[in-house]
Amino acid sequence: MNSKAIIRPAIVLLLIAGVAAALLGAVSEITKAPIAAQEEKTLNDGMKAVMPEAGSFELVETELTGTITAVYAADNGGYVITTAPGGFGGAVNTMVGVGADGVITGLRVTGHSETPGLGALATDPSFYEQFAGASGSVTVTKDGGTIVPITSATITSRAVCSGAQEALDWVAANGGAN
Repeated sequence: MNSKAIIRPAIVLLLIAGVAAALLGAVSEITKAPIAAQEEKTLNDGMKAVMPEAGSFELVETELTGTITAVYAADNGGYVITTAPGGFGGAVNTMVGVGADGVITGLRVTGHSETPGLGALATDPSFYEQFAGASGSVTVTKDGGTIVPITSATITSRAVCSGAQEALDWVAANGGAN
């Protein structure tokens, strides 16, 4: 077999791959700032949804325990805490607003891998709005609490309660209401 028949297509393929890689790098660099800005906006919109009476939020440098992934101090003395407790299909990412008085101001499920039509209903207002005004112990009714679990999705409901409880406990242990 002729070596030209092998080398020429290899060089053409190498050039095509190089151009494609350069274009991907350029697109990545061009879109980096807009993507970061959109992620920041999404984060701020979520924090505003769980703590509407606050105007701004600042990341708190603290030791993260349990499933807590971030803590933000609100300008009204409250906190927004993100958690990732384990649900049926994996982590159930929650964002919990806790006022300076130790009462949940709002909760949202921001990401999950739960079963569509069952655990995925944790993102429905009929479920997450139950958490507003909760304090002390946050558990589902099956465990003696006040949160009505999602039908056929008790594991997911318990995971969301666990995230809310961790947020309340963190605030109580770090200068918030007891």
